[in-house]
Amino acid sequence: MIVETIVVLAMLAGGAALVRIGGLRGWGVPVLGAVAGISAFIAVGIVQLLLPVTTSPILTIALTAGIPLTAWLWLLFRRKDVGVHWLWALLAGLGAIGGVAIFRMLRLSNWSYDSIQYILNGALIASDNFDEASTGLVPKRLIGVPLIHAAGNISGDLYLPSITPLISGLIIALIAWLSWTALSRHLTRWMSVGIIATGLLLLISINRFIFHSFYINGHLLFGLLLLAVVGCSWLLATDDRVAMPALLLVVGLASIALVVIRAEGCIAVALAILPIVLDETTPVRFKTALLASVGATVIGWQSFVAVAYLDDGLPTPFSVYGLLLVGVVMLGAIPILRWTRATRHRGLLLLVAELGLWLVLVILFLREPEMLIDSLDATVRNTVFGAGSWGLSLVMLLVLMVIVLCVSVPESVRLRFPLTTFVPFAFILAYLRDAAYRVGDGDSLNRMWMQLVPLVVLYLVLAIGAGRWRPLRWSERSSAVQSPPL
Repeated sequence: MIVETIVVLAMLAGGAALVRIGGLRGWGVPVLGAVAGISAFIAVGIVQLLLPVTTSPILTIALTAGIPLTAWLWLLFRRKDVGVHWLWALLAGLGAIGGVAIFRMLRLSNWSYDSIQYILNGALIASDNFDEASTGLVPKRLIGVPLIHAAGNISGDLYLPSITPLISGLIIALIAWLSWTALSRHLTRWMSVGIIATGLLLLISINRFIFHSFYINGHLLFGLLLLAVVGCSWLLATDDRVAMPALLLVVGLASIALVVIRAEGCIAVALAILPIVLDETTPVRFKTALLASVGATVIGWQSFVAVAYLDDGLPTPFSVYGLLLVGVVMLGAIPILRWTRATRHRGLLLLVAELGLWLVLVILFLREPEMLIDSLDATVRNTVFGAGSWGLSLVMLLVLMVIVLCVSVPESVRLRFPLTTFVPFAFILAYLRDAAYRVGDGDSLNRMWMQLVPLVVLYLVLAIGAGRWRPLRWSERSSAVQSPPL
């Protein structure tokens, strides 16, 4: 328990120090701090893996907490305004320790064959032998989840049983903080609390959310960081009261971490940050840093995967070269960030990007129609007729989303774009992996829906609390934040 507690506290303390240095205050410090800490932990692990240094989790823990806390203490010593409220610090620390103790004692973990592969990758990382991992592990299970669980090997454990339940609780806390920050300026306290509580009750009533809260896999972690990227970028455009440096930091770190959590992470991140990159109100320096860091991470990781195939004497799949191209495009887009003509037509460019995904799917369908037909059939069986163990949860969320699309939310494109583009992208993935989706709760797409559910709940809460019933334009400008809520 000692090692697990140290890991959790290192993430919390290091991340809280980062967002506090970034100017964040209040109970958002432990919430966003935990997100930043998890992301920083993974980012440090990426650097350890790609550079000729040890991948020992002891070094990962030390750097994740040590660098931010040293910077924070230095600023505090120089009498800068980076102090923390003792109550929030105490509650966050006690909550983390209590969570570790409770969930470690209960050991309520859900397993699958994929879980074992994640844990195997973690053991290889902990023993500094990840370069020996097979091509069956490296490109499919990646390193995001294994990096976190690798620390369990320090004390002889294969994994950290409290991490996934704590991530589930952090999703609830993040939705609450993002929603409260957005709604409290428009609505009364009790009305805001009521709307947020209703949304959170909807979330925890979903069977699959409870299942994934104890499932050793990457879907819930991916959902948390995607929620952080999209939610914080939305606040950046709609609320000037929140410290911009802290939000920018979380968006950047979470985007880097998403690249190595799921195989489709590179494309998912590109779609999530595209509305940010095309927004003229976002500082060019941040957009440059965001594209540079994410692009470099994509190139670095895909190069590592390519080397793994070469070491095994196997041909490198086309998908690896395609994802390498994504990283190159990100870096190549940096010089044109100051081209204002692109930002002036953001809505049109986003529409073209989304229609482009549908066009690719149509072309693939014409070449091999059986793949899409079988995938659609399996998806309907899983999500509508109960084969995927969702009940009617996804159907209900879809109906609610269709309704709220008639509600104008300030800068709604940032919330909507990652959701609507996922549909064609998900079925394109079936062609890229050369296998149709299948019937059953173990199906890949059936599990991937969990990556979107937290963001859908946030969108619903914001639409109810801060939206207006009127025809929805493709892209809402940030100035619309002044519009009165319903």
